[in-house]
Amino acid sequence: MTPSARARLLLTAAGVAAGVTGRILLDLPAAVEWHRATLFPLVCAALQPVFGASTSSIGEVVAMIVIAVAILALVRAPRRASAPLAAFAGLLVFAFYASWGLAYQYPALSNRLSPAPEAADRADAAKNLTRMAERSARLVALLTPETASAVPDAELLARINLGVEGGYAQLPAPLDAANLRAVRFGPTKLSRVSLALTHLNISGYYFPWTGEAHINEAMPRSEWARVAAHERAHQRGFARENEATVMGVLACLASGDPEVRYSGALGLFVSFDRDVARIGAEARKALWDLLPARAADDLRAESAFWKAHEGAPARVSEKVNDTYLKAQGVTTGVASYSETTRLFLQAMETEGIAATSHEAASAFEWEAARPRR
Repeated sequence: MTPSARARLLLTAAGVAAGVTGRILLDLPAAVEWHRATLFPLVCAALQPVFGASTSSIGEVVAMIVIAVAILALVRAPRRASAPLAAFAGLLVFAFYASWGLAYQYPALSNRLSPAPEAADRADAAKNLTRMAERSARLVALLTPETASAVPDAELLARINLGVEGGYAQLPAPLDAANLRAVRFGPTKLSRVSLALTHLNISGYYFPWTGEAHINEAMPRSEWARVAAHERAHQRGFARENEATVMGVLACLASGDPEVRYSGALGLFVSFDRDVARIGAEARKALWDLLPARAADDLRAESAFWKAHEGAPARVSEKVNDTYLKAQGVTTGVASYSETTRLFLQAMETEGIAATSHEAASAFEWEAARPRR
């Protein structure tokens, strides 16, 4: 073996070893706990001042440059470039786990919420679910603004960032995945590749190497706040999709901004509506009859938007995402996105989690809510 061949082999082996090491750490409880308690807060405190200072995505620019350089190198000298690229890819995988990926094995949010009441049988469970869904519809009716916000996209996003961040500050600290209250997080950003995200049926994503949260600017604006809150939950160490969804909705409902609260109420309703649809068409129709016209129109527009962009790219995206999530220990894969109802039921029983006000808490009959001043 020539010295150059030996060097390429060592580089490739180093890359594979780095990537495998990162994945192994995911299965070591002691490493996960050290990451949660020590490393992740340090990473967030280091990344946010650098990459959170800009309102546009730095990570997307860096990623585009890296991809372009890698393609150029492979085209010009594939044999010589393959080993360094393999080593770099392995380091990226290791950096993913070191910066954020171990959060997939953080203690479950459900363990920090109060237990949900147990139903006596399936009929009782369906009755309880329908009652909770009706309450969520009444909350939507209470929080629906008379008119949609007509401000420019950048202004709306800035408003959402302030509202969502304020909402997270109102949630009880014991719910936090890690001790990040002292970290000042950068804004959620509009993705430069929103067209591609649309065709892949992706509403937003978190870029762990830079700590940036992104949303798809092409989707209906009624989704912006709750998707932004979801991605900001990922920033805070809620890697599992169902937990990020629940924390995002709770942050929206705790926000002082009416548009943010409205988007959160829609997210809560969608979660219950998904399960009520399994009960039957009649129950679901009765639920939708409780919604104001604007809310019903917004939800139909959201559904129509994503349905219009279903196709082969979206199916491939879903399969890739499913494989990725299962590789991180999320056994249900993409189905985890919809596994939110029980967490919401638990949240309703958890002291310190309030809806937006005395009035909203009363309308939703959120018995355990304690409005925060």
